[in-house]
Amino acid sequence: MNRINVQNPWLSRSFPDLFMKIRDITPNLTLEVNPTRSGHPTLKADGIQVHSSYDPLREAESIAEKALSGINENDVLVICGLGLGYLAEVIRQRFHGKLVVVEPDLGMIHKALSTRSLSFIPQATAAFGLSPEDTTKVIQSALENSNDWKRVRLIKHQPSIKLNAGFYDELNRIINGRRNQCVEGLGILVVTPIYGGSLPVAHYCASAFERLGHRVELLDNEIYNNARLQIESISSNRNHRNQLTGLLTTLMAESITAKALDRAVDLVFLTAQSPMSPNVIRELRGQGIPAAFWFVEDWQYFTYWRDWAPLYDYFFTIQKDGFNDALARIGVKKSHYLPLAADTQVHKPLTLTENEKAEFGSTISHLGAGYHNRQEVFSGLTDLDFKLWGNDWDELKSLGQILQREGARLTTEESVKVFNATDININLHSSPFHNGVNPEGDYVNPRTFEIAACEGFQLVDERSLLPEMFKIGSEITTFKHESEVRELINHYRANPDERRRIATAARRRVLAEHTYEIRMAEVLEFIYSYETTPASRRHPDHIDNLLEEAEDDPELTGLLSHYKGKGVVTVEDIADDIRKREGELTDPEAIFLLMYEFRNWAKEKELV
Repeated sequence: MNRINVQNPWLSRSFPDLFMKIRDITPNLTLEVNPTRSGHPTLKADGIQVHSSYDPLREAESIAEKALSGINENDVLVICGLGLGYLAEVIRQRFHGKLVVVEPDLGMIHKALSTRSLSFIPQATAAFGLSPEDTTKVIQSALENSNDWKRVRLIKHQPSIKLNAGFYDELNRIINGRRNQCVEGLGILVVTPIYGGSLPVAHYCASAFERLGHRVELLDNEIYNNARLQIESISSNRNHRNQLTGLLTTLMAESITAKALDRAVDLVFLTAQSPMSPNVIRELRGQGIPAAFWFVEDWQYFTYWRDWAPLYDYFFTIQKDGFNDALARIGVKKSHYLPLAADTQVHKPLTLTENEKAEFGSTISHLGAGYHNRQEVFSGLTDLDFKLWGNDWDELKSLGQILQREGARLTTEESVKVFNATDININLHSSPFHNGVNPEGDYVNPRTFEIAACEGFQLVDERSLLPEMFKIGSEITTFKHESEVRELINHYRANPDERRRIATAARRRVLAEHTYEIRMAEVLEFIYSYETTPASRRHPDHIDNLLEEAEDDPELTGLLSHYKGKGVVTVEDIADDIRKREGELTDPEAIFLLMYEFRNWAKEKELV
């Protein structure tokens, strides 16, 4: 078995982890190095000729000459495939800007380093043996905090692409998503559920899309909640109630198509429990409008995803591993792991009045529904200064004495006050199956991010995905068994400075990595790694099309230029803005107001 060539001692110094991985590796590919007439060795991998069998260096020079046409020193070049390093080496000699060399196969790296010195590699950035996602992070670092992914130029070594097609397909998709996330002024229809925990999540998503600069249309189905409750009281017959509920759902689903087409949106985005129908998804698809669904629930407990996930164009989850496998088995190809987050415009530190501190404050609190495991754990803590907030708790049992407001739901604003006013927020994830902590718990609930964003201190049960989001011990504190909770409470009650340090670090982490703006940018990055032209770009009233038509009229162009990046712009939009302005009207402004009045008159007369 070959060991790393001693001509490359820099590898063990510069990339010690990689050195340990590849020095004794058994290659996945059958790699065969052969001599050539030019004196430069060539390589064959799994029967594929990786380099010229006559002169690999001259071949690389020819490829490099074509690849570098139109490249400037501000670009970031990504060499896709190492082989024996000829192409990357020639590119490095001719290009002095940022260079990233990508090779996912460790056996190929081993063979290259054992065959040639590759002295150019320390002058480039090596993304060796990484996943597509981690390779993207290396490229991002080469951009030096810039988000201009259009500067990234891929130079593809075709034999390497062929050998690792799956890897490069995924890398290309991610990079395309990064490039296309700069698409401005998308029209996004956010559809909310009628009620429940994902209702505020839908509103946070809508606000985040707006802050990212997109035109958001909100279809708020909360207005139908009274109708839902009325249906429950109309009949005791389950079949009749189901029929009525089905009709209500059909009404709400059909409203999606009507709103999407009326406002010329590019994307319909829904959260868990938002109403939809298969026919509406097909209608939207026929209009070139993708529908995306964020399943913010536990896939093992809420199983309706089996029927719905294959219908959506894009499906986002708060769990991975087993869920990803289950989705793949039913044919879902465009799914993406997307953890929950906090809306930092809502969830933030507050200065509370003395009355608010008295009402919402306590040494310990928990906010949430009365799931079985929470009932079990909290029943042993009733002797403490403990306030319990939320619904579905049994008021007749011991917890009734600490339950606030007789189990009424709190508003979002009141919840934020609780997080701020409490010394120690206990955040126990719900489980209908366990007596305490779920030993297999994975997803992280929204409360984790919301408490942290409020700079509140929390004790949260261990979750397998939590260490990916917060540093355990320094940014968040966890417990594995319910027996640990009282001991942790006593410790942190006696150490307020430690609580504050951890809470401050947790908020810093949320602001950096776990906001809804970050999540929704990731949504668009994923979707537009597959989508090409947004649907609204084909609409005659899209601002880009209007500006193109107005290019011969400077005054009209000047008026319309204010709407650059706003997507579809209607006469109503422009007339509303003109009426808010002061001063004498320009000719185009007067014409738009006249058009607006004429249109209203025509509608009243039912002429349009």
